[in-house]
Order: sequence, then structure tokens, then C-alpha cells
Amino acid sequence: MTAVRTLSLALAWAFATLSFSAPAQADYLPDPAAAEAALWASPTVAQARGNFAAQSLRSQSLKQGSGEWKVDAEIDQRRIQTAPSATEAEWGLALSRPIRMPARAEADRALAGALTAHAEASLGEALHESGRQLLMLWFDWLNASSQSQLWLAQHQLAEQQLATVNARIRLGESPRAEQVNAEAALAQMRLQQQQAGTRAQQARNRLLAQFPGLRVSSDETLPPPQLPEGVADQYVEAVLAHNHELFRARRQADVLQAEARQLARLRSVDPTVGVFYRNEMGGNEHVLGLGLGLTLPGAARRTNQQAAEQLSSTAQDAAIQLEQRLRQEARADFETAVAQVENWQQADRAAQALTEAARLAARAYELGEGALDQVLLNRRLALEGQLMAQQSQLDALAANARLKLDAHRLWPLDVEADSAHAHP
Repeated sequence: MTAVRTLSLALAWAFATLSFSAPAQADYLPDPAAAEAALWASPTVAQARGNFAAQSLRSQSLKQGSGEWKVDAEIDQRRIQTAPSATEAEWGLALSRPIRMPARAEADRALAGALTAHAEASLGEALHESGRQLLMLWFDWLNASSQSQLWLAQHQLAEQQLATVNARIRLGESPRAEQVNAEAALAQMRLQQQQAGTRAQQARNRLLAQFPGLRVSSDETLPPPQLPEGVADQYVEAVLAHNHELFRARRQADVLQAEARQLARLRSVDPTVGVFYRNEMGGNEHVLGLGLGLTLPGAARRTNQQAAEQLSSTAQDAAIQLEQRLRQEARADFETAVAQVENWQQADRAAQALTEAARLAARAYELGEGALDQVLLNRRLALEGQLMAQQSQLDALAANARLKLDAHRLWPLDVEADSAHAHP
């Protein structure tokens, strides 16, 4: 009976320990500094940083202007047929450069600024999306790891259960058929524990494959999920104030609008100013002068401007529609996070009830009033309840972490143009 009593106490302690209602405070998320470094080193962000650097150089070129000096040279012969006839060698040089008018220079600078801002927003969006991917992979690993720990505890309990059954058989208090049931339960627990360990390792490998520099570890005890801070309206405004996808859409509209203004300036006359020198009549005549050329715009420039204006209008409408969609999604995410906490609370209550039923069944078996089959059944139901409560807990924690990420309250995700190149 001592072994049976020991098993019953172990069962009760294990189910109480696995209950998720204890107010434990655990660090279950990556370290903020390590997460920030991992995000900046991710392939997606690295590509966005390269695009940002390239666009910054293009913007500098646009500010400087594309007009360049042009050198023309010519050599010819002048044949004089009237008497006295003669043939004279002549040559000439010309140096010219197109002139960028002030209004066009201002339009180019505006376009350069819009392109830089768009590249910066794209970098921020890549950083934010990498943060979402990191959270998803992290919670996939955390879920698999937590299940592996739970199955390991159940495997240990099954071993204790088998030892107790063998002790009762030796005392003549249980039939040998119970040994078969206990061994089958142990084999099943061992298989489940091995499969859970494999899933945890695979999830860890996927996480490290995407973020190789991240330290993958966390406390074994997960904290109880908390309701989101504030109200839905406050959260929605916080998300829209930091949403890089919306920033990128707006900056894209600004780029197209700036391009339309630049094309409008291009519809004016393009002047070209230069100097030329000509050596004529075999060196007997020297000509030095100024040249002025005008490029007259045609219909193509007008249609290009109209196309850019149409694209700009379409992009502005798309940005407005995107804001409306993001506003609805943010509110839905907040409501989902609240519902996830409520789901966990209900699942936790159910798990506690099933745990109590398993404890009573174990106590009855200890007193010789119950059968092993009933103990194993109640343990299986309690385990299913614990797995469901654990999954609900992780879903609630993940939803809350996603809210903080989108509101920029979890990790630093803002991008500054001056530090985008030098960031680790």
C-alpha cells in the first residue's frame, strides 16, 4: 500500500503542478536586444537594407541632376572652285550642357525625398514582417517544447503506475491483466513523448534556420495570459500610428505624385547652352561663339504626365482602402486576444476539473475501490484537458505578443534613415 499511496501523491502533485492557473511570472519571449539584432540580421531585412542604400544613392543622383557636359568635334575640308581654286582644312570644337531650370530642380529634389522615404518605409515593413515571422516561429517552438515537457511528465507517471501495479500483483491485490494495461499505457506515453521531442527539435531548427543568431531558451513555467491593456480604440490608433505597410502605401502615393509633378516640369522647353570654336580657311579665320539649343516637348511628355497622375490617384485610393482594412483588422486582433484569454480561462477550469477527477480515481484505486482501467481513463482525460489548456494558454500569449508587436510595444521596430546603414 505504500507504493500505491506514493503514486497517488505523485499523481496529485503532478496534476496540480501542470495546472496553468498559478500566477507564475516567466520570461517566455526572446530577449529584446537579441531579438532586435536577429531581426536586423534576417535575410529579408538585409535585402531591404540593401535596397534602401541603393535608393539613397539614386536619390542623390536625382538631386544632382542628370545634365552632363557634352563635347562635339568636327573636321572638314573646304574646296574653293573659283579662281584661284584651293582646298582648306577646317575643324571645330563645341562644349555644351543642358540647363536645369529652378522649378525642375525643385521637382527632382521632391521626387528624391519621396523615393528615400518610400525605401525607408519598405525597410520598416520588412523589419515588422520579420518580427511577425519571429513570433510565429518562436511560439511554434514554445508550443512543441511545452508539449514535450508535458508528455515527459506523463511518461514518468506511467512508469510509476507500472511499478505500483507490479507491487500490487506481488501482494495479490491486483490481477496480472492490469500489468498488460499498465505496460501498454507506458509504451503509448513513451511513443508520444518521443514524437513530441522530435516536433520540438524540428520547430527549433526552423527557428534557428531563419534567425541563426537567436538564443532559443525560455522558462519552463508559462505565465497566465493577461487581457490586453487599454481599449480597442486606443490599440487601433497605436497600430495605425506605427504600421509600416500603411506608411509604404502612402509613400508610394507620394512617389507617384512627385513623378507626376516632375513630368509636368519636363513639359517646359529644355534649354542647352554652350560655347564653340571653329578654325576655318586653313587657320585664316577663327570663330568663337555661344550656342543655345531648345528641345521642344512633344505629345509623349503630356501622356506620360497623365499616366503618372492616374497612377498617383490610384495609389492614394489604395492607401485609403488599406487604412480602412488595417483599422478593421486591428480591432479584430484586439477582440481575438480578449477572446483567447477567455478561452484559456474556460479550458483551465475544465483541466482542473478533470485533474480532480483523476485524483479521486487514483485515491479510489489506492483504497482498493476502483479499477486500473478507470484510473487510466481519467488520467487520459486529464491529459487531454491539460493539452487543451496549454494550447489555449499559448494562443492567448501569442495573440497578446502580436498586439504589442504591431503597436511597437514589444521590440524596437522604427527605422531612422541616418542609422539604417550602420545598424548591426
